[in-house]
Amino acid sequence: MKIIQMIYSLSSGGAEKFVVDLANEQALMGHDVTVCILLTDENDDFTFNKQFLSPKVHYCSMGFKPGFSIKKVRTVCNYIRSMKPDIVHCHLNVIPYIFPLALLDKKIKFFHTLHNVAEHASGGGIQWKLNRYFYKDSKIYPVCISKLCQKSYETFYGLHNSPYVDNGRTEIPVTAHIESVRKEIKSYKVSDKTLVFIHVARCNPQKNQQLLVDAFNELNKEGVDFCLIIIGSGFDGEEGNKLRDKACSRIHILGERNNVNDYLHCSNAFCLSSNFEGLPISLLEALSCGITPICTPVGGIPDVITDGVNGYLSHSLKTDDYVMAIKRFIARPLSANDLIDYYRNNYSMDICAYKYINLYNKAIND
Repeated sequence: MKIIQMIYSLSSGGAEKFVVDLANEQALMGHDVTVCILLTDENDDFTFNKQFLSPKVHYCSMGFKPGFSIKKVRTVCNYIRSMKPDIVHCHLNVIPYIFPLALLDKKIKFFHTLHNVAEHASGGGIQWKLNRYFYKDSKIYPVCISKLCQKSYETFYGLHNSPYVDNGRTEIPVTAHIESVRKEIKSYKVSDKTLVFIHVARCNPQKNQQLLVDAFNELNKEGVDFCLIIIGSGFDGEEGNKLRDKACSRIHILGERNNVNDYLHCSNAFCLSSNFEGLPISLLEALSCGITPICTPVGGIPDVITDGVNGYLSHSLKTDDYVMAIKRFIARPLSANDLIDYYRNNYSMDICAYKYINLYNKAIND
């Protein structure tokens, strides 16, 4: 098949990582795959994940600056027509750019992955009505990323036509920088018994880093031997500076890194304190590295994590409950090999890509 994977940018977010992984895997399967971003690639912030694209994947940037316009819609539609793809697979809220073509072109099959619960993946204003119109008769095929996201889609749109395909992630090996990362992390440890916790996410209210800092500040007061490493973009802004000021000395906010793999492989546990989620790619990365997830019970996370079996879930979003989840991990760490096996059997990208190809084929043959 000739496939276009379309997204706003290839910045450092989870959906962007997913698109790169999916495109790489589908190209490896023998398909003709292009990743098309809408925003300009002259801004490094928009191309962070481009470095991980396979040479087998074609790449195109529409060169747009942020902001929607009818002229941009025409440009996107003309580009798609010129490419003559079998499949256009949209991610995040880029579907308004393909509405005219999805209405008029019956040969191309259009897909949209909702990378969050439906109410947070719908756009604003009247777009709910437009989305529902295109989803209803499969002018655009909706796909959810977890069972919970599927339920949210059914409730939000009143439709029952969206399958779910669990997110996948390619295994992430260590890089040539692993030894320097080991030395760096060793410098954060107080003793050989210091437990290393890691949080990977952009600084954003969704990710609820306030809870994370509060919980680890409490553990510090209790004398727990730990260090917490926080990696992600946006921590140099106002909210990030507030967190830095509040964080105890055992919390290290590093900002963005292009070798997150190494930090994960050097950690004991992965922390996610989100207010809401779809099915976070960072969680799958942690499992693939064999480190124990400690998460809030939101979004699609409970679809992945069974408390005490392949991770730990807090009972609520309260600080005391998250502290208790961390303490349960400290008392009983989980087997790294079991976590890796669970990831490989359920959330590897080859499984995910195969399921999407099946959906594409079904649409073409309907």
